[in-house]
Amino acid sequence: MMYSVAPIYGLEEPIEYAELDYNGYSVLACKTCEGYVLERIFSTDPKDYLREDLKPGKLLENNLIKQIRK
Repeated sequence: MMYSVAPIYGLEEPIEYAELDYNGYSVLACKTCEGYVLERIFSTDPKDYLREDLKPGKLLENNLIKQIRK
């Protein structure tokens, strides 16, 4: 049995990450064909990690993305 946060299948293609300013928060997102998917947030406030709109795996809304930094 394997326990991992990385998917077992589909690792052949390179994954493109981008650091975004999303709704006032600095986040790391993975670029997919559907859009950007939230990977992690960068915050020192513990309450930010409990927000429903900042859950890892969430498809980000394009109108809330302010700036894309690579």
